[in-house]
Amino acid sequence: MVVRPKFRDEALDSCLESRGYVMVPTIARAAVRPLRRVHRALVGRVPPGFHSTPYSDDLDHKVAVNAAIQAALLPVVDELLTGYRPLLASFISKGCDEGGQMPPHMDWTFVDEPMSASLNFWVPLVDVDCRNGAMSVLPGGHRIPHTIRGTGTDNPFAEIESKAAERMVEIPMRAGDVLIHDHRVLHASPPNRSRRPRVVAAVALVDEYSRAVHYWQDPGGVLARHVVDDRFFTDHTFGASCLPPSAHQGSAVEFRNPVLSAADLPVPETVS
Repeated sequence: MVVRPKFRDEALDSCLESRGYVMVPTIARAAVRPLRRVHRALVGRVPPGFHSTPYSDDLDHKVAVNAAIQAALLPVVDELLTGYRPLLASFISKGCDEGGQMPPHMDWTFVDEPMSASLNFWVPLVDVDCRNGAMSVLPGGHRIPHTIRGTGTDNPFAEIESKAAERMVEIPMRAGDVLIHDHRVLHASPPNRSRRPRVVAAVALVDEYSRAVHYWQDPGGVLARHVVDDRFFTDHTFGASCLPPSAHQGSAVEFRNPVLSAADLPVPETVS
């Protein structure tokens, strides 16, 4: 049995278990205006292309963003889920240009998979569709062979990006709808071709008792697993060449990401 945060509603929990994602309409609508104000105050103008606040090297900025988003969204999380712990809240934006496309990928490994699973709580602050960067997901994509995703890790999806994209389901959403997906689900989004920036608030969630981890692969291919304090996710600048002290001494891991093929993808007809 995989340990993860659970939906209070059994039908939603069953859907997450089988598909790897759930979309709940309108439930975060009251948080949209406050979060827009927070974004204007703390981030300001949306830069071109894809931008995510954890890539900032300004610790105070990341801590403030994390706290403000959690204050607005955790009451909504609590309506839906039980047994969770928030790790990181962030703003993710796409400016109005062709530079923000995200190919099929999985998010970082945040916990010891596959014994545990973590979730992304994703809330658009504007309506989203194919024109401005709506999320597409691969139903059942959390069941493909085990991978590890972290700093410098090999991309196991390089050979199957186009095949995965063909099988993905686009999820148009209104501002204040919520998409909850397992971090192991392959997902993607197109660039923002509209005239308005696309801004999303998101929170990474883990089971309340699970240890947080981060994987680091050096240029020589050695993979290390670090047990991390929760504050690591604001301490660390995503993409930095070293880890902060909140990542404890790592231990080498004998694992290589598989090179996945189309045969590893779920068959669309088997997902209802």
